[in-house]
Amino acid sequence: MNEVRDYIYIVNLVPKFQQQSNWTEKENKIIEDHFERLKRQHKRGTVKYVGKTDLPVENTNNFGMVVFEAESDTMAELFAQADPAVMAGMMTVKCLPFRQVL
Repeated sequence: MNEVRDYIYIVNLVPKFQQQSNWTEKENKIIEDHFERLKRQHKRGTVKYVGKTDLPVENTNNFGMVVFEAESDTMAELFAQADPAVMAGMMTVKCLPFRQVL
């Protein structure tokens, strides 16, 4: 059995959705699903914490991050790719091993 370790996934809005005017009810629902999934996984203990830059949607430096536990690189990547906003093509994702140092 693999040892559980921490990972981080970083999400960025794709350029089309960096303009709030391109968001419809559909995109708002996707983001709601994205956040609800994170809340459920946090309650289960899989997700340790979630954050995002405090910038306007239009700012290209904007990103969100999720620190979570997984048993392997493969399981971590699958977890990150299963994010509703990633699956819907609203966000890109990068998943990496993570180690807290302080």
